[in-house]
Amino acid sequence: MYMKLTVPQRINLYNCDQNRQMTLRSYLEWCTELGTLHLEQRGVDWAVMQRERQVFLLSRVAYQRFAPVTYGQQCSISTWEYGIKGPQFIRNFALTGESGETLAQSSSTWMLVDPLERKILRPSKCAYQFFINPEDTVPQVERFRLEELPEVARHQVGFSQIDCNGHMGNQYYADLISDYAPETLKGQSVQKAQLVFDHETKLGETIAIHSARTGPDSYAMYGLLPDGAKCFEALVTVGE
Repeated sequence: MYMKLTVPQRINLYNCDQNRQMTLRSYLEWCTELGTLHLEQRGVDWAVMQRERQVFLLSRVAYQRFAPVTYGQQCSISTWEYGIKGPQFIRNFALTGESGETLAQSSSTWMLVDPLERKILRPSKCAYQFFINPEDTVPQVERFRLEELPEVARHQVGFSQIDCNGHMGNQYYADLISDYAPETLKGQSVQKAQLVFDHETKLGETIAIHSARTGPDSYAMYGLLPDGAKCFEALVTVGE
């Protein structure tokens, strides 16, 4: 029962970009919600974890789209707990079409954190049992280090971007990736992405966006907080 959760979805207009393709932001929103529902199946909701002084914070994501995901499509999204590596909880996701074809997949790593002290907790402290399903995904989380890139913009975090954990929600980094892409690549849909969330971003902070092309259809990007710490890093490939 707990090994895998699958729910039906429809690609609505508010999930799409100007090309009627599902946005990375919508995909990340679905993943966050589905992971939460998976925990709720075993009676561990957000309020329970808050009482236990525990919260999962996203650390890394590897995403890949394999086929067009367009307005009006009927599909299903699934999640399962893949394993634990050091302090990281690995959770996988897959988006499939009506005929069972793979539309998109992602692998993600999460840290268990004390929401008051903001300290990383050992997996042995987790308030629920982890049900491992060894089903793999094509995109794997990769480690990378970006060289210094030119600053291209500055973004101030507003109230609408702060989630219930008190920091900028993960999905809004997908907006930064799209909004501040190199000019010749703006407006194209994300095909692949490697995202790293290094430090939390709080209300009112200004993120210095640094970005540059790395190929004909790819670019790298990172954001710097006022103290010089990186809040996120990304490698992105786009296409029609």
